[in-house]
Amino acid sequence: MNCARCGASLPAGGGACAACGGLAATMDDTQTGPMDAAPHLPGRFEPGQDFAGRYTVIEAIGEGGMGEVVKALDRKLGRAVALKLIRPRALERASALDRFRRELTLAQRVTHPNVVRVHDLGEIEGALYISMEFVEGQTLEDLIQSMGQLSPRQTLGLARQIAAGLEAVHAQSIVHRDLKPGNVMVDRGGHALVMDFGLAYQKGSERLTRDGAVLGTLAYLSPEQARGLAVDARSDLFALGLMMYEMLAGRRPPGDGAPVPFGVREDVLDCPPPSRFAPDVSAAFDAVVLRCLERDPERRFGSARALIDALLPLGDSSSGSGAVPLRATSTRVPSRPAAWALVGVGIALTLGLGVYLARDAREAERRPGSIALLPLRYDGPAETAYLKDLVPVVLGRALSGATDLRVAPFSVSRGIAPEEPVRATLQQLGVAWVLKGEIAMAGKEVRGRVQLFGAGDEAPRATTQLGGTPEQVIGGIDALAAEIAAQMGQRRPPASAAAAPDTLATYLEGLAFLEGWDREKSAERAEAAFRRAVKADERFAEARAGLAQALWRRYTSDRDARLVEEAGAEARRAVSLGPSLPEAHLALGVVQLGTGRSAEAAASFRRAQELAPADDAVCRRIAAAYASLGRSDEADRLYAQAVELRPGYWENWNDRGAFYVDTGRLADARRMFEEAVRLQPEGVAGLNNLAAVHILDGHPADAEPLLKAAVRLMPTASAHSNLGFVYYALGRFEEAAQQFRLAAEAAPGDFTYHGNLGDALRQLGRKQDANAAYGRAVDLAREALGVNPAQGEIRASLAMSLAGAGRCSEARPEARRAMAEPQPTPTTAYYVAIAEVLCGGRRAALEAARRAIQGGVKADVLTNRDLAPLLSDPELAKLLGPTS
Repeated sequence: MNCARCGASLPAGGGACAACGGLAATMDDTQTGPMDAAPHLPGRFEPGQDFAGRYTVIEAIGEGGMGEVVKALDRKLGRAVALKLIRPRALERASALDRFRRELTLAQRVTHPNVVRVHDLGEIEGALYISMEFVEGQTLEDLIQSMGQLSPRQTLGLARQIAAGLEAVHAQSIVHRDLKPGNVMVDRGGHALVMDFGLAYQKGSERLTRDGAVLGTLAYLSPEQARGLAVDARSDLFALGLMMYEMLAGRRPPGDGAPVPFGVREDVLDCPPPSRFAPDVSAAFDAVVLRCLERDPERRFGSARALIDALLPLGDSSSGSGAVPLRATSTRVPSRPAAWALVGVGIALTLGLGVYLARDAREAERRPGSIALLPLRYDGPAETAYLKDLVPVVLGRALSGATDLRVAPFSVSRGIAPEEPVRATLQQLGVAWVLKGEIAMAGKEVRGRVQLFGAGDEAPRATTQLGGTPEQVIGGIDALAAEIAAQMGQRRPPASAAAAPDTLATYLEGLAFLEGWDREKSAERAEAAFRRAVKADERFAEARAGLAQALWRRYTSDRDARLVEEAGAEARRAVSLGPSLPEAHLALGVVQLGTGRSAEAAASFRRAQELAPADDAVCRRIAAAYASLGRSDEADRLYAQAVELRPGYWENWNDRGAFYVDTGRLADARRMFEEAVRLQPEGVAGLNNLAAVHILDGHPADAEPLLKAAVRLMPTASAHSNLGFVYYALGRFEEAAQQFRLAAEAAPGDFTYHGNLGDALRQLGRKQDANAAYGRAVDLAREALGVNPAQGEIRASLAMSLAGAGRCSEARPEARRAMAEPQPTPTTAYYVAIAEVLCGGRRAALEAARRAIQGGVKADVLTNRDLAPLLSDPELAKLLGPTS
């Protein structure tokens, strides 16, 4: 059990906290014992019941030392709210009641997207209640606990938002005084909101304020708070520094496990930087956090605005070059103790918002027709929150019809915070114009505005008011697009044929999940959203193209052959409905390439490129097609073109790195993956692929910490399998078997993981268990070959599993067929070498191993125990060099 005041561990037998004297329950200001447990207020919070003549109770949310909290429908506002009912005993002293009312009155004055709104204060049957904005999500405390620690980019995004909320709070002369992870909500979209101004409802966490008292939760107190001295805005910034430290390092400073909270420690004790516990944190980020944690308030940032200004430049430097965040449809089979799984080479649908050409800020300024549309600030009920994204999406589609106009994909621009300075936005996105604004719901109508900014603009170049019902606002998009185009010197774009707003919103949701392929279950969520959009509008070609891609992505992980047929049908239907739609041809090409029809895929990709000549996603897919045909020079040129078109998009670097690994250029691959990690630290592709380079370069021990971080960040099948591969290469077969088993359980339809498990169990001498795993791998590999018989690596993997199970009469023909492919890859040769050596075919094994080494698969040959008998061969030893 932990102390409610400072978070330190309490003695197993109970008693007072050694750090602060607190107990496991919240302490009243005047009592020396814990408060009574919060009783349920009978009949007051039953679902469906009326409350106070205005609210309909939906469900209970929580219960704490001051009372209960429920989600309810505010019939007057027409939205869901959170109701906090304050038990009379919690406010039994008149002074406490006065302070409570005053603090709530102040909180109602704060209106900001990053502060939870307080709607109303009332009283019923002697109990006070507060009506507040309801946030669908979790507290930052729960987020940190579930993830262990956050990436620098995640921390940076949340810290900026929290600081922006504090700036609005401080502008009203309010000091929060109890800022902590439990008092910050993070909604499902990653939006942070500060809440609880001197009042909290969680049991055992808060006390009412009292002048001259030590306020807040001890673990997050500033030194001046801990001494009972006067506090100001800088005390809140100290707490935010503690929170940033905890997000980055997964622990509170100084991280030594001592029970005394940092704010009440002796001045002489230094605080180590967060990077000591999270090496991917940059020195600049360390400096910002440590400045917030200065014990002397005069040495901290003077205001939340000053902190925000210090955080803004960290967008490009918040992570180091070596570690943190996968892709399916790999050009190499997922990891095997016989080879590594490169996570990469896939596709994201970004064409639906118009073609995007971005090189650098200087070129953007020379191209007057490039624009980014940011998500709008939003204030209103959750059911219409989709408008903040839907308006810029539909507007982008309308603008893309103008001559020479290039619209940045919303998948990129939606990551820019609305408060980001215009100059920084123009530089980050490589555009000449940016459109931003805000909307709010007033009853059933929208009220808001959008503003157009150009390079060098301090004030908006043009402002357009928005008003009417959501349907009227969406219906007026064409006129708005014409007005914006005119301000940019472009001709009036043609009228667009848009789907219904709610259908477009569903499509946008699917697109977000599809582009987030390196996040858990994103393909399934994308599929579900696209299916809803197609059901609402059967002729919605973009949604069908997205559905095709989501289904194919699911196949690459689940290996369910039924998904292939449906993915192809949806792609063909998308082309039929939208013959001039680039993403339709793109989706069809993905399925064609994955089923072995490379020439047809290349034709589909070329058609997509004709329709969208400056789109990086098309370049990547055509490059993959050329690579599969052995046309490496053309593939390299197109991968380079994709990077040049959109250098800020991590996937371009990632896929180019995968290509370099396949062609044996490890140094170039490492450089590509390091840049991919820098640009996308929230996923796990960079961790996996950087680790792959370490493995292939003969340094598996260097890969272990990267992969442990990947498993901690996202425990996917691929992450477990890759970590298992490292253990296998190091001879730690028990640990390898454990990781491979977790991988097979996470993706039971993938033959690779079952084959991995069989290899590890065989090395442990567990023949019966190994043969069971091999048997499952054989069945699944044969199913995969039924989809694409030309996949030599899958056939070689099949041969390897058959050989591991001792079924050599079946293994040898499969190995020969794999090597008889027109251009067997080095990985194919490596798999075949293992199969042949297990079956006693030394000559064939030596020839396959030689081809594998010449193709760059050197470290695998050196570290694989099965191939050890071959290393004494003089020709092989010469190829391996002095490391052998």
